[in-house]
Amino acid sequence: MKKPSRPGILAVRAVNQYRRREVFAYLGLRYYLENTAARSDIWARQVATDLVLTRTNTPYFQAQHFKEVTESGDVKHREIYLPGANEALAEAALMDECASKPAFTNPISVFSYQLTDGNDRSGVFKPYTNGLQGRHQAIAKACENCPDGVVLFTDIKRFYPTITSELALAAWRKKSEQAELSTHYRELGEKIIYDHGLAGGTANKGILTGPMFSHLIGNLIMSELDAGSTELSARYFRYVDDITLVGTCAEVAQSLKMIRTKIEAMGLELHDSNSSKCFEVSSKDWLKGRYDFQSSQNPISWMTLIGDLKRFLLANPDQCHALQNTFHAEGFRIPIQDYSRAIYESSFLEKIDVLARKPWFKRNIANVSIESLITQARWLRKHYEDEFSELAQDMSELEGFERKRHIPKLRYRLGRLIYLGTEGTLVSLGSMAKEIPELQFHASVMQAVATGDIDNVLTLGTNAAQAAAQPLKVSGKAVKASLLNLSLVTEQSLAVFLLNDVSVQYKQENTSELMRFAKSGVDLGMMKSSDPFVREIACLHGLSEIPRHSSLLETVFDADEDLAMDAIEQLQQSLSS
Repeated sequence: MKKPSRPGILAVRAVNQYRRREVFAYLGLRYYLENTAARSDIWARQVATDLVLTRTNTPYFQAQHFKEVTESGDVKHREIYLPGANEALAEAALMDECASKPAFTNPISVFSYQLTDGNDRSGVFKPYTNGLQGRHQAIAKACENCPDGVVLFTDIKRFYPTITSELALAAWRKKSEQAELSTHYRELGEKIIYDHGLAGGTANKGILTGPMFSHLIGNLIMSELDAGSTELSARYFRYVDDITLVGTCAEVAQSLKMIRTKIEAMGLELHDSNSSKCFEVSSKDWLKGRYDFQSSQNPISWMTLIGDLKRFLLANPDQCHALQNTFHAEGFRIPIQDYSRAIYESSFLEKIDVLARKPWFKRNIANVSIESLITQARWLRKHYEDEFSELAQDMSELEGFERKRHIPKLRYRLGRLIYLGTEGTLVSLGSMAKEIPELQFHASVMQAVATGDIDNVLTLGTNAAQAAAQPLKVSGKAVKASLLNLSLVTEQSLAVFLLNDVSVQYKQENTSELMRFAKSGVDLGMMKSSDPFVREIACLHGLSEIPRHSSLLETVFDADEDLAMDAIEQLQQSLSS
């Protein structure tokens, strides 16, 4: 019997990108791509795009994501709109076409959302860490060239929600003309912009926060400012809506004034100088943190552990459950996804056959075992615990730039300890983190994973729920929720736990379509829902009294699908929205 061919590049890109973003969009894609015809690049470029161009409704899921905790203790949420599966695939085709045009390449001053191209299956965009590290290195070089200068950070208020449809269309049409984009793809971009306006309603002026296409539009909106940055007296760097200026005090002040004028002309607004979003530090002080993004020099790191883990699963798919059981016995909550189905696709087997003949590949595989993975995980557990305790010790005394430098380091270690730490460690470090306002997301997830009490996480939003649900599912811990009345936020969050097949004890029976979909599968009523997103995902799932969500979350779609670590990814995706 002929082995099935691998999914197309565009399907894998879309799956990887939305797996990091939101579980609802990811599941929709997985159910959609169970139709083998839909996996090809031809389908994405021709069928999926035509379906978007001719549709009469806008299937977006409006998820509530944790944004921040205010000084008064209130939780603020960000509305994230997730496209239906067909649009996510059409979106990947559209941006692949844009990636083939030099006009859509980011200028050297811009470090966010660079489109992938060629055979890269990692996502629609290149990894965000590449951009963050690139910006950091560029700022360091600018500071070296201006040692007596200053570094100023500022950003745009509510960037995506304040971009009007008119502004988005003008930027899209101008760039499409410059790139000589085909009429089909020009119209597809215009259609998506138009549908964003419809989905957002009167509360949303234009493009939505959430879809990958919005990030491309955001870059296009800023392209004139980026191009004009060479005329500024200060050095200019941008990551999404974060703008950094480096120069003398006079150069930075003059450049900021020019930028503010141009931003306001677009109908956007920079934060005021007295905002916490806008701060200034000397070049000398900034250079103290120039190596903050440098990769670890230790022979064991998170990257070596996850890289070896994936290599082991690809080479030994039959040992998936043995590895999971061994990790569980050690108290690790690292999800072990099943690659067995993905590796039997013909083109991947051919690739492995070629690699297996190379000496370096044989050595790498031979050196990875369950025992070596456990050794790495144990070492990292102790290492991150010690580093976090040391970094957190003086946080109450830190302010300004030094405090801002410490926060990403603390988040990095907490995100990984959620998978590696013992329950006792999660409780103790979670209590320490709770005293630091910037770490409320991680503190809540750690407490939920350690205790099984998810009340606090439910109030934070779906990204916090997914961050906690994945390690809780792996641990098999009993989970309880005592909230009596479910709000929109808590209902969506509870549905996330159910989608992950986490057994939750909760008091209120909720019969909403979302909860029924998460808990009980799909009935005919959902397939006729007035909500276009629910109707689409229900039809893709098919009639069933038992949901299939958790089985999809535990298996990969393709050998090039990334191992998902939600406690790490979910916070970062929202921070970079």
